[in-house]
Amino acid sequence: MRDYYSKRTSAADANELFGYVSGEILANSHVIVSDGNLERLAAAGDYRITVRDGIRLDEWGVAVSGSKYDFQVVETKRPYYSVLEWTGDSAAYEREIAGGLDLLMRAVAADGISFGARTTRGYGNMSVTVKRKEFNFPEDLENWLVFDPFEEETFENGEDIAAESGDLYARDICISARIQIKGSFSVRVNTARAERLEDGSVPDSVPLSSQDHKPVIPGTSWAGVFRHHMLSLLRQCGSLEKEKLNRLFGVEEKENAHTKSSICFDETEIRGGEAYSITRNAVDRFTQAPRNSALFTARYWQGGAGTLNVRVQKEKMDKFLAQLLAVALIDLDLGLLTFGGNAGTGQGRCEIISLIANGEDATGRLKKLDSHFLEEML
Repeated sequence: MRDYYSKRTSAADANELFGYVSGEILANSHVIVSDGNLERLAAAGDYRITVRDGIRLDEWGVAVSGSKYDFQVVETKRPYYSVLEWTGDSAAYEREIAGGLDLLMRAVAADGISFGARTTRGYGNMSVTVKRKEFNFPEDLENWLVFDPFEEETFENGEDIAAESGDLYARDICISARIQIKGSFSVRVNTARAERLEDGSVPDSVPLSSQDHKPVIPGTSWAGVFRHHMLSLLRQCGSLEKEKLNRLFGVEEKENAHTKSSICFDETEIRGGEAYSITRNAVDRFTQAPRNSALFTARYWQGGAGTLNVRVQKEKMDKFLAQLLAVALIDLDLGLLTFGGNAGTGQGRCEIISLIANGEDATGRLKKLDSHFLEEML
């Protein structure tokens, strides 16, 4: 919240509202922020904790030896509740509430908020609804003493803070591409135990899926293929802008200094289509005989559609990077930018059905191979 607020006002305003420590000088925060908790009536079936695999790729798209890792994620569509309480004095009310916290809440309600790890890769994204209750002292003292902010029902009659933000497109380029899968794809997950499916197959790997059992293309996959494809374009045209592109996507620098990615890719859930299995074997290149113990059954997803959302900070972009990203989107539409496993054998291709950039329809310009449509938004 502090970071979100300081980017829309100033560091001084954030210090005044959220407190600060500077040497021997410290100031308490005027805002008390509670933990975010699932609603009280949420049951175990309302969320799922799963393990996802990750791998580090080099600039050629090849896995780096010893770089595989995994991490846990929580999947749920149930709401979390967090309570913010302002504790400033009456002299600061107009400045910190009407001119500060209320504006922040309206912006959060409009734009949503992201928290936790991997926020630039689609994790931790939340839509936000805000309700407000106000107590005037001393006349409301007794009501305040019996008020329990952690009882969900206590805010039912609260004032709705309406979403209002006019600076999202001023700060970022927001792209929403509706995609249609052409053929099949698989962002593979190796199965921990053998399980016979309805078609009789026992797959060794299945597509990554959401809590609703819909196939998913995670933001990490989108970021990886876009970064690799844009680097490939740079090599083809002999450009020396590699470091600029690395800073856009995030880079690990010397002495544990890291540059956070300035381009965000959301997760894409695919709806429609159907699954199928293929069993294959490795073949000896000389004798053409099947290799022993090389039988492998993989599950793939055929068809379906979804939405790819991309957001880029304008201050980290220039016309060259904007054009490079536009070319990558054009190549995605043409099937030249592929995703998931087996991309070299015709899988992982899609077509862009519609493209909205900062609220404007850019589908026509994309289909005409116009690579300048993002530059005009800088």
